[in-house]
Amino acid sequence: MRFDYLTLDEVLAIHANQIEIYGGAHDIRDLGALEAAVARLKSGYYTDLIAEAAALWESLAQNHPFIDGNKRAGFACMVTILRINDARFEPSQSETIAFILDLYETGTFSFEKLEPWLRVHVALLYE
Repeated sequence: MRFDYLTLDEVLAIHANQIEIYGGAHDIRDLGALEAAVARLKSGYYTDLIAEAAALWESLAQNHPFIDGNKRAGFACMVTILRINDARFEPSQSETIAFILDLYETGTFSFEKLEPWLRVHVALLYE
């Protein structure tokens, strides 16, 4: 199945929205890291939408392409890519926060943790 991807401009708009809502700096720290995160999904390496969403989330949160708001932008882009491809992110806000905080507190925020968690918490509406 072919999926719709976020463009660089769309990722920038999502980041800007997160900064407007929650505060922080708008600037890009590393354009190459940002472009790589957006391009990562089109590599053909990932087998499905959930793996692609996890890869985007990890890339934006961990590679710090922005001065501020990387984790927020990564999360928001992950949810957006799921929505535009007819999938629903289903966990509660408290469950999501607990999961993310645990990963950062234990230093285990990675694709290998995100992808299986998303498989449990995302409903694919196109199947």
